[in-house]
Amino acid sequence: MLEKMDRRDFLKTTGFGLAALTFAGMGGLMTANAAVANAEELPLSRIDTDVLVIGGGYAGVFAAVEAKKAGLNVVLVDKGMVGRSGQTPWANGFNVFDEAAGDSKTEMLAGVAASSEYLNNPDWLEAQFEDSKTCWDAITEWGFQDKSIRHPHFALRDKLVSDDIRIVERTMLTELLTENGKVVGAIGFSLDEEQTVAIIAKSTVLAAGAGSFKASGFPIGGLTSDGDAMAYRVGATISGKEWNDFHKASAENPADCYGQWQGMWEAGVTQTHGASGGGMILSEAIAAHTGESTTGGGPPNDSAGGPPSDSSDSAAGAAAGGPPSGGEPRSGEAAGGPPSDGKSSGGSRPGNSMGIQVGGAATGLGIHKAEGVWPTDLTGASNLVGLWAAGDGMASMLCGASYAGVGLSSSGSAVQGLRAGAAAAAYAATATAPSISDTALETLRTAIMAPREIENGYSPAWVTQLLQNTMFPYYVLMVQKQDRLEAALTQIMFLQEHMVPLLVASDIHELKLAHETQNMLLNAEMKLRASLMRTESRGTHYREDYPARDDDNWLAWILIEKGKDGSMSLSKEPVPDKWKPDMSVDYQTRYKSRFPGELAYLGLE
Repeated sequence: MLEKMDRRDFLKTTGFGLAALTFAGMGGLMTANAAVANAEELPLSRIDTDVLVIGGGYAGVFAAVEAKKAGLNVVLVDKGMVGRSGQTPWANGFNVFDEAAGDSKTEMLAGVAASSEYLNNPDWLEAQFEDSKTCWDAITEWGFQDKSIRHPHFALRDKLVSDDIRIVERTMLTELLTENGKVVGAIGFSLDEEQTVAIIAKSTVLAAGAGSFKASGFPIGGLTSDGDAMAYRVGATISGKEWNDFHKASAENPADCYGQWQGMWEAGVTQTHGASGGGMILSEAIAAHTGESTTGGGPPNDSAGGPPSDSSDSAAGAAAGGPPSGGEPRSGEAAGGPPSDGKSSGGSRPGNSMGIQVGGAATGLGIHKAEGVWPTDLTGASNLVGLWAAGDGMASMLCGASYAGVGLSSSGSAVQGLRAGAAAAAYAATATAPSISDTALETLRTAIMAPREIENGYSPAWVTQLLQNTMFPYYVLMVQKQDRLEAALTQIMFLQEHMVPLLVASDIHELKLAHETQNMLLNAEMKLRASLMRTESRGTHYREDYPARDDDNWLAWILIEKGKDGSMSLSKEPVPDKWKPDMSVDYQTRYKSRFPGELAYLGLE
């Protein structure tokens, strides 16, 4: 965004320079920059291309490969390394629709609709039906089943190399570039040397994944909602932030992320059939808080209209993105947790059984395929010209209020990447090359590198800890109530307004942390505001003060945009009538699972 104010001007206009002097002696909160750098002296690397893909997971790789088929120049940028970053390495299921294998469109559509509590988008599910087998056949051809590859996801990188797609790894892009209202690339910095990197492109596919708040039980610390933040700041519409992922952690060793996610690196990605019809359940924290039991978000796997959750072809019964069993399963586990059929996902480490589990291992993460940039069509086009989204960074609502089944995240990302890449390439083929000047890029570079220039400020790690202290308690995101949400929002806004402008970075690693902290705080604001706006309980969203579904008012999605005055603006997008449940069916039949206090609130008991 070329008109963005740099941080030094921001400090001057808001008086934070004086604030820094005021707080400097208060308990050592502020820290001196051990290695102040002059951003203007750091080199700027510029790359011009036709199509830019941000993110190297399923969605990003499929987008890049498909765009390359059009004979265009394609550059893929990843904050880590393709095949080894984001959530891709942890996926071990790939949902494929195949009528020859006995899959039924009617059953799957009904099952996912019920599981998602009628906030999914059946058109995106139909797209998954159409393209998922094509995508599975493609990755199989790329070598996913090749035993000689140390991990199957390395086949993704090999495919990019073989197709002569330029890969820029270990580079964090922080701002989307705009020209005359169009997105024309992105700018960021290398994580290996002190230089900024600008990619100028005719079209951009954002496939950077979602993000958590760096919970200790989540093995993915690099997913910090960077894509959502970049898109929001230049005017893209965002959705799905009120939904919460409920991956679990070991109560005994909650920070042992690799131990409790055992087997994921070793397990191969396996084709799965069918959607489970049963979604994630709310954490046991609800029962602990209220003294009541709950089956939470999503009907049980044997709900009407839902196909069975088990399949002899399943990825050893493990849900994509969920921890494998590591031992004998317990009864009653939800989709997204250990399998209920007694099968192991493979690669288990002895002595690391999950044992007693607690929720919140991925606090800050939304439901797969239900949060991120809001698409305007079935190619993943955003509301901004030149920008497409795909994967876990797009609110396709393939799954709605609850994750609907095994392997839908991996498969959905591949299908959405395929479609976004083709559409972005078609647009780029006729688009005029952007004419952004080096002077304009240097203005952005100064703002991006500002934490390297601040002499005294706040450590990103310390501000992140304050964010975690605010958002991690179960009574903020799992068991919600208006007064607690408002209190948390007040804290988050204080951190945004008073701490972010003074984040300090003594090296490139801390610069990365500074931008991640800023993005996580923006994600926290979105989640809190969306949770406050949705005055009902549904799926993985539970309001203690509104403990029931409200179909009259909330068969709708929440859209988030940056207002003209810079504040966050929220609105409703109603679900089309044709996708709503049969309203003539009584409430308790329509929704078989119960929230604590629900029936009493409705006067049904």
